[in-house]
Amino acid sequence: MVVFSACQPYSNYEVKVSVNKINLNDSIKIKKIQFYNENLGILCGGVKNTNGSIYITNDGGSSWTKTFHSDSLSVNSVFYLNDSIVFACGDSLMLLKSNNQGRDWAIIELENYPLLNDYVPYNDVYANSEENIFLVGGEYFDKGLWSKIEVGNNSWIHDPYDNEFASICFVSEYIGFFGGYANVMITEDGGNTFDFVDFDDDFFVDIENDGDGNVYALSDIGVLYYSSDLGYNWTRLINDYNAKFTDLSLEKELAAVCGLDGIVYLRNLKNSDWLKIKDIPKCNYYSVCVSYRNEIFLGAEKGEIYVLNKKRRI
Repeated sequence: MVVFSACQPYSNYEVKVSVNKINLNDSIKIKKIQFYNENLGILCGGVKNTNGSIYITNDGGSSWTKTFHSDSLSVNSVFYLNDSIVFACGDSLMLLKSNNQGRDWAIIELENYPLLNDYVPYNDVYANSEENIFLVGGEYFDKGLWSKIEVGNNSWIHDPYDNEFASICFVSEYIGFFGGYANVMITEDGGNTFDFVDFDDDFFVDIENDGDGNVYALSDIGVLYYSSDLGYNWTRLINDYNAKFTDLSLEKELAAVCGLDGIVYLRNLKNSDWLKIKDIPKCNYYSVCVSYRNEIFLGAEKGEIYVLNKKRRI
């Protein structure tokens, strides 16, 4: 049984931050920004079935260099396995791998493919190792697919669903969460079996864990859920039904949520209150990442990056 509870509505007051803008001079919608350490970072994006790019930074996000481009496929997500190996995924079951921090990329050709009708965009990727990779995807809310390759198994497993998947996270090698339209799937055996948690109209655009076993699930209808018991009970941390959320980022000291029309919430992890940010550009934010310097990177349309509370480098 899954129990839902609600905390008090989000604190209806605002906090002011400084804003710096970086322009990639690229038409991509920035869909994911990740940092591996204080200096090394990567971002990706694109326009569905039109174009896609990957950029890397070696100076903490002050400058970005393009290392991959497609004239037909969007790149939707990236994942650091370690400080050298990075995976990326995108339209039409695209899976990419880099062995040198994202400077060069190769397409991974799957040993077997799903039916042609299930050729959907991969929206997120996660890997326990080079031989244990998970991908989730789909489109139009009612068409979904998740795929995995197991250690010692050269063929891929593809499992289609009637719900689009958009996000994936694991809290251990075996315990993971797949988020999508109207449900969250939970596995405790590495994807062999699942429990389903049904949600009415929520579309989970991101699922993250904080490193202590707590899971956060972000719905596009302005709700942030939280579970401290691996999905058996969920609490609403933010209820803002006027917002359309798109991404979530957790770090040791800060957490951030972003959305369309300039929506950004921040929370100091030592404080339970989520604060709505004011006086930032009212554009559509599609990705957010709290860096190791506690700077907040927001990815927008047309290759625009907004950096909140940017620190001076010494």
